[in-house]
Amino acid sequence: MLLNAFYDFGNKIGPLLTWFFILAMTVELIFVMAKYLFTKD
Repeated sequence: MLLNAFYDFGNKIGPLLTWFFILAMTVELIFVMAKYLFTKD
C-alpha cells in the first residue's frame, strides 16, 4: 500500500522534475551565452 502510493508520487513528480531540469538548463545556457556575448574583455 505504502509502496503503491510512493510509486504514484514518483510517476507524478518525474515529468515535473524533468521539465524543471530542462528549464533550468535552458535559463543557465542563455545566462552563460549572454555573459560571454556582452562582456568585452
